[in-house]
Amino acid sequence: MDDKLTDFAKLLEPLGAQTFFAEYYHRRPLHVAGATAKAAAIFSWRALNDILAMDVWDPSTLQLVLDRQRIPPGAYSRNVLNRGQRQVMQPDSGKVLELLRRGASLVLNNIETLDAGVLAVAETIAKRLGAKVSANLYCSWQAHQAFDSHYDRHEVYALQIAGAKRWNIYEGRMDNPIEHPAYYGIPQAECDRLKGRVAAEVTMRPGDLLYLPRGQFHDALASSEASMHLTFGCSEPTGLDWLTRMWERAVGESAYRADLPLADTPQGAADLQGHLEDLVEQFRRVALDEHGIAAARDLRRAMPLKRNSFDLPER
Repeated sequence: MDDKLTDFAKLLEPLGAQTFFAEYYHRRPLHVAGATAKAAAIFSWRALNDILAMDVWDPSTLQLVLDRQRIPPGAYSRNVLNRGQRQVMQPDSGKVLELLRRGASLVLNNIETLDAGVLAVAETIAKRLGAKVSANLYCSWQAHQAFDSHYDRHEVYALQIAGAKRWNIYEGRMDNPIEHPAYYGIPQAECDRLKGRVAAEVTMRPGDLLYLPRGQFHDALASSEASMHLTFGCSEPTGLDWLTRMWERAVGESAYRADLPLADTPQGAADLQGHLEDLVEQFRRVALDEHGIAAARDLRRAMPLKRNSFDLPER
């Protein structure tokens, strides 16, 4: 596509990027009504059919959900020999279509490299924010809700491509959730308690953008016969990522490699406290010198995925 979206400011139009960063970014949800042409420049039903025909899908990347329950892959897949002559499970188009007719939702994970329009948006967001970005696609049919109320452990930029979808955005927001077991498997009853009341109801139409800060509780329901949207999940560097860099630097400091003092006597307890105080002081020195500050600054440059690209001559 020659008119691919490659400007972060155009993704937000008609809202200005300056307003987005000043009033919404990391702060609160945002719905931007966009033009249908924006959706058409990114993806389409035809583009979806093209990538569905690719021999790349497995139960982790193509999933079906019906009325909030994941359908077992065996119900829509078959065992085949792949190009490496290995037995693998791949979706069966006939079974998939039958389940979609019954109201199942289609979920395609990590499709950013399968379509030029989707990849352009993913890389536009990644470049502007210094973040790791992936794209998932969701197709839903009227009156069938795919997922319960939930939150994501990354920022969400959702683009409506076709049809309409109604989103409920709740008052509740988890405090900076991350990819860690502490934030996996929270019971649905607890999510329903934490989400609070509906703060906003948003109907997304082709070209609309919905931004959700990390941790914001939400759910969605198709409000047209067929609805398709793309979600760009944006993971930005955190203080924990910086601490990982600092751990590598601490390896070079003798005090961090030394054994901790025994603390089973009053003198030992005092020695331990003194040792920890020394470690804290050394960490402050290492963390705030020019290398520690540079490591934090460089995280955004290093965070985006480095994807292969080719520019071969036509002949």
